Amino acid sequence: MATPECGFRVNSEMNHSPSHITSRPRFSWLWPLAKRKNFSAQEVRQRLQVDTLDDERTAAVHQAASETGLWSTQLPDRLAFDLGRAANRLPTVVFWYRQGVPAQEIGKRLSPFGGVWDAERALEAAATLIAHSLNQD
Repeated sequence: MATPECGFRVNSEMNHSPSHITSRPRFSWLWPLAKRKNFSAQEVRQRLQVDTLDDERTAAVHQAASETGLWSTQLPDRLAFDLGRAANRLPTVVFWYRQGVPAQEIGKRLSPFGGVWDAERALEAAATLIAHSLNQD
């Protein structure tokens, strides 16, 4: 299991794929991403707020975020327990964040007593999972 920068381990049982040694990528349009593939959670959050998809890395972040079944299922059990009900709503949290909903409002939508801290924690978990899925080979 890989340990992303936030310190929790991401479940990777579903992402096993054989690696192949080739002189060039199979799909030529992936070549720019192969040059620099290290996405951070911070970069994912920044790029989720960008509306234009002219940049290849921004488009890759948006594409990965839309594949919720790939990244949201990789949430470690311990973190899911710590996040509580928000753990099941991470794709929704990302959607609200993309729509520009303030963190205070996202926190309130997650829980009656929720606040900025709850929203930030859920966003950090989601961004880390998305970054991890982007960084997979």
